[in-house]
Amino acid sequence: MWTSFVGFMGCGKSTVTRLLQAATSRPLVSLDAEVESRAGRPIRAIFAAEGEPAFRRMELDALASLDPERSLVVDTGGGVVETPEAVALLRARGVVIWIDAPWELLRHRLQQKDDGTRPLVAQLGWAGLESLHRRRRRLYAAAADFRLRSGEGPAGDVARLAMLRSLIWERRREAERR
Repeated sequence: MWTSFVGFMGCGKSTVTRLLQAATSRPLVSLDAEVESRAGRPIRAIFAAEGEPAFRRMELDALASLDPERSLVVDTGGGVVETPEAVALLRARGVVIWIDAPWELLRHRLQQKDDGTRPLVAQLGWAGLESLHRRRRRLYAAAADFRLRSGEGPAGDVARLAMLRSLIWERRREAERR
């Protein structure tokens, strides 16, 4: 069973997934790193050369290649919810947790860590990103089994809540199968 995380860039998915991996010893898969490894180049280069649609296809292919039977912690990219097939895969293979954060916090985090690796930051600007965040919130809500809020406490608290939610979800799934 997978425990997958969705949410806008800067919400804390990478931090929470690392903490959850450390607490559970389950393998962690960064979907962005998988795409970069398979493509042999960074995401920003994929966006520049082939555009977002090509990146989304690569993202879906990388996701589909992961072992559905292996217990994984999956750190998705912020736009994975743009691809319905990717959302269906995530939901079929385990629990999906949305890490939600208010726009003001996301903008602050993105401004502090703007290292040029996020192509949509440069492409859309702040107004465009805020609009994208508003639109994607509906997609995250539809994709997720649970929603956890980021920025209201330490990342470790969010990871512990994610672990508990994941365990509850797993137990319910097992009970349904019986």
